[in-house]
Formats: sequence, structure tokens, C-alpha cells
Amino acid sequence: MERNHLKNKLKLFGKGLLLAGLVVAGALAAILKFGMGNELLWMQPAAQDVGHAIAPSSAARPPANPLKNAYFGETHVHTGYSLDANLFGTKYDPRMAYRFARGESVFLSEAHAYQRISAPLDFVAVTDHAEGMGATVQCNDPNSKTYWSLDCIGVRYKLLVTYKRLMANVKQQGKQTGSYNPGMCGDGGKDCIEAAKSIWLDEQNAANEYYQPGVFTTFIAYEFSPTLVQGGMLHRNVIFRGSKVPDSVFSAFDGFAEDMLRWLERTCQGECQALSIPHNPNLSWGLMFGDTNSDGTPLTRENLALRARLEKLVEIFQIKGNSECAAGINNNDEQCQFENLWPVCTPEQLVVDPKLAQHAPRCVAPHDLVRNVLKKGLAAETKWGFNPFKLGFAGGGDNHNATPGDTNPATFRGHAGAPDGTPELRLGIKHTVVGDALGMPVAALNPGGLTGVWAEENTREAIFDAMKRKETFATSGTRLRVRLFGGFGLPANLHLQADAVATAIKLGVPMGGDLRAAKPGEAPGFLAMALRDANSAPLQKIQIVKGWTSNGQTQERVYDIACSDGLRPDPASHRCADNGATVKLADCSISQDKGAAQLATTWTDPDFQAGQAAFYYVRVLENPVCRWSQYDASRLHVPHPANVPPTIQQRAWGSPIWYTPAQP
Repeated sequence: MERNHLKNKLKLFGKGLLLAGLVVAGALAAILKFGMGNELLWMQPAAQDVGHAIAPSSAARPPANPLKNAYFGETHVHTGYSLDANLFGTKYDPRMAYRFARGESVFLSEAHAYQRISAPLDFVAVTDHAEGMGATVQCNDPNSKTYWSLDCIGVRYKLLVTYKRLMANVKQQGKQTGSYNPGMCGDGGKDCIEAAKSIWLDEQNAANEYYQPGVFTTFIAYEFSPTLVQGGMLHRNVIFRGSKVPDSVFSAFDGFAEDMLRWLERTCQGECQALSIPHNPNLSWGLMFGDTNSDGTPLTRENLALRARLEKLVEIFQIKGNSECAAGINNNDEQCQFENLWPVCTPEQLVVDPKLAQHAPRCVAPHDLVRNVLKKGLAAETKWGFNPFKLGFAGGGDNHNATPGDTNPATFRGHAGAPDGTPELRLGIKHTVVGDALGMPVAALNPGGLTGVWAEENTREAIFDAMKRKETFATSGTRLRVRLFGGFGLPANLHLQADAVATAIKLGVPMGGDLRAAKPGEAPGFLAMALRDANSAPLQKIQIVKGWTSNGQTQERVYDIACSDGLRPDPASHRCADNGATVKLADCSISQDKGAAQLATTWTDPDFQAGQAAFYYVRVLENPVCRWSQYDASRLHVPHPANVPPTIQQRAWGSPIWYTPAQP
């Protein structure tokens, strides 16, 4: 009893210190007239005065390619319009993010360095948090009624202790949704609801201003961001096809994910089309693809069908780790030990809380990993009459510096301003309140991934439609290109033919497609191709990951199908021998005589059974390179962190192709 009493007293004392600190900061600001006006150069004053969105450019563009081109882009990036990024010190708006994506350098004040990407991106979707748009305006507008509230002072003067309070507002717990912060937003959130309209309108205007059809595509987008206990997330990135979008955004204060999807279908019709991309399920504590809805109520066919209509892709890789698979969870795949943020749940941690419908936080279980979700979808088809989890792949950054595509490990300067702006913070030598609140091993984070699409041209319509049909691939940050076609009757040497792609399009289906039912004696063939990123390491091998159902049970297997350096997959193990590529940690130089600039093969499933539902996706591995943490450790002349490897193998994942047997 005495110990609990002491804890409560300490908590009250801590809150008192926070409030005192905020009051002192506000008083000093008032006395010294030290406002944040100079800090708000990234905000566009005109946004408050514009009553409608401007139209995008209609300039002529290059001719479309019927065989399709690979385009690389960012589907998950935040600017100073996101309240957390604002708190972390990000001063840049979406316009600066677009300029950075086109190759312009920016100064990262928290890192004390200029940053620039090695090559421009083809497309960007700025996904600022819906939940903070209005509060960002309220806290930075001296004329707002809540400008001098304690939380607004904390945001304005970058007091990271405010972060925990912001997280508490967006928390969804059981049947409880998030709620507006009354100090920032007034009673019922009415001030923030009204203020958010100007930010949302400016997001639209910025995207339309920088859209250059055929050259550079910008999508109007935002992030729906409900938070779970201990930093868990059920976030979605909502991306619109064109300039016709709803007048407002739906946030965690308005309802659960299923409510948001119903709102999208209701408000986004006709010319308005949208996709919702669930991101990093490895932080969902089993809930995002679990056995209940977001509020813990039982799944329904209606809700699953709604998700299948709007959620065509899933974010398989981002700054907060790899969500493909984890070693030891229903697999013997050694490549699943890659950028895993959390350990595998123990049997005790696997127990699901009946009120929250979540397993223990900060560990991963089968429902948190995309490969297992794909297998779950195969099994669920018998119950629901359709596969609710036919998901293609996207890669994202979740960058909060307004620097989309900033994924090079050699030049990584953090992704979130103050919390990771220095090597000491990134390596875990120093700590911040933000890192402690999320409970993440900071050194286990990474620079983030990218989304690749195969589309006829670089336009909103073509790229959105490619995402909708799941003709996409994700990478761990590199720009290696990967392509997969599947079909029956493909020539055995198709990869050697000059018209391989045209033939594959004619005879088969691309990534994201569905194979027809097999005829007696048939087995599907696959054309797999990969081209290296000239600014990264050569290719080591191409793999096919297969999942299938057998007697109601799901299984999986990984096949190496193309090896570099003249090697061939072993016919018994289906594995390539190691090609001997090495990395010198002292200077991060890599083998120059190992690996391939491109790999291609035509492969037939040797274990195919016509009566088994299955999916196939391609994974491509590069030769090893230094991990970003090795570069940082070398800069500081300190030992490399023991909890992460000093080298990695960058990779790409292509969206699956599905096979469904004939129905009796």
C-alpha cells in the first residue's frame, strides 16, 4: 500500500513538473515576445484564404508504354502538417517534400546536415496524420483560442514530453475511440475540426501544383492513425486517384477502421476513388489481421468484403521493420531474420486479451506477419466464399522529416527530427521521451522502404490503377526492379526470348493476378526477372515463396530459382550456394566481382497439385552491404550495437499471384 501511494505521489509530482515547465516556457515566450513566426515559414498563409482546390496541370505527356514501366515512389511520408512531426522539429510542408522527391536538397536542423536523394522519385503520396491537422493550425495561430494552452505551448516549443499526451488522445482501446484534446481543440473538438479544413485544402493544392503528368505524380492522401496500448498501431494510408476527394478527412476521433472504410465508400464515389493501405502490421499486436474487427467485435462477411474492396495492398516493409515473416513463426526460412523489430511472442504473450482482442505488446505472432495473413486468406475462402486477404505489397518510409525516398543506409540521418537526429540517438547511446514512449529498440529501426509499380505511364490514373490491381512490388529502400508473370503453357526458355514480356502478358498474368484453374496434367510456369539498382549492390538470387492449403491446413516453401555467378539451385534443397560476396566493415566496401546486374528465369512449380489453393510471390536478394548502423558506429568510432547485425541484404518483394482450383 505504501509503495502504491508513493508511486501515485511521484506521478502527480511528475505531472506538476510538466505543467510548471510548460507554464514557464509560455511565460518566457510572452515576456521575450519569442513567438514561432520564423519557424512557420513552411506553412502557406494562402491556404487559409483559398476556398477551393486548384486544378492539376494538363500539360502534354510522353506516350504510354503498353508493356509498362517500373516507377518508384513513396506512399508514406509526413511533413510539418503532421502534429508529431511538427513537435519533432520538422518545418517543411508538402511542397518542400515534393521538391525533395524531385532531387532538391533540404537542411535537417536536428541532424545539422543537408540531405538529398541520389535520384528523383517518380511519385509521392504525402500522408500527414488526420488526427493532428486541426491542432497543428490551432497551436501555431496566435489568433486561435487555444494558442496558449499548455499542450500547444509544448508543441510550439518542441517539448518532447508532450508526445505522450498526444499519443493518449489517439488511443483506441476496445470499443473506445480516440478523442480530441480539449486544450488544443476546444469542446468536442470543434475548433480543430474547422481548422483542419484549411490544412486538408492546402494538402490538395500542393499535390495539384506539383503534379506533372508523365514526369512526376503526386497523390492527394492522408493517414488514419489510431494507436493501441504501448505504442501499437492500426494505421492506414488513404490515397486518392485524382483531384476529386472528400471535403474532410476521417480520423481516429471519428471511429474505427471499419467506420473509416464505410465513410470512404459513402463519400468517395463517381470521379472520387480511393485505396486504404494498412501499414506495418508488426505493430498491431495481432489485431489488424486478427479474428475480430478493430473494436473487438466478431468479424462479419460485410466488413471483410469492404476491406477486400478498398484494401488491395499492405505495407510489408517500413522504418519500423519487416512485416513479411519472422524466423520461427511457421517457417524455416533463414531470410525471415531480416530487420525484425520485435521478438517472437512467447506462449504466455500469445494469449489474447478478451477485451482488447490483442496479444501482449512488443512481440510478433502469426497475425502480425504478411505471409501468414496470405495463408490465412487461402484458408478463409472456404468459410466466407472469397479470399478476404488477397493483398499486394507496398513499401513505405513513415519518414517524419518531409524527405520522401530518403532510404540510403550510407547517408541515413534519421527519420523523425529530434528523436533520432544524431548518431548517438539512433544507436541508442542517448534516449528521448519519444523512444521510451514507443518502447522501440531504436537501433533496430531502419531507413525505410519504397513502393514500385508497373504502369503504362507516370500519371495518377495509371499508377493508382496499378496499385489497385496489385501490380506492385516493395523494396527495403533500394531501387532494384522485379517482375513476375505466371501462366499455363509458358515456353520453358521464355526468359531468353527478346519478346519475353509481351509473350508473358499474352499467355499469363502479372503480379497481383489470378491464375485460371489447371487442366489435367498442367502445372503453372513463372517468368521472373530482376534488375539491380546501380546505386546499390549486385543481385545474389531470385526466390519464389509459395503458400498453399492441404486438407484444411496451410503450408509454405521457399524455392531459390535463379542464382548469380553461374551457380544453380540444388535440385534437392532448392537452394543456391553462397556466392562468396563479402563486406569490409572498416570502410563498407563490397565485393566487386560477385553478383549479377540482372537475373531472369522461367520456373515451373515442381510440387504443384491442381486441387490445392496457393499463392506465389517473388523475393529478390542483393549481395550484403553495410547496415546504416555500421556507418554511424564508424562515424562515432564506437562499437557497433550488439542487438542488430552490422550488414544487411537489401531486397524486394513482388506482389503474389494466386491459384484457385476449380470448384466441384
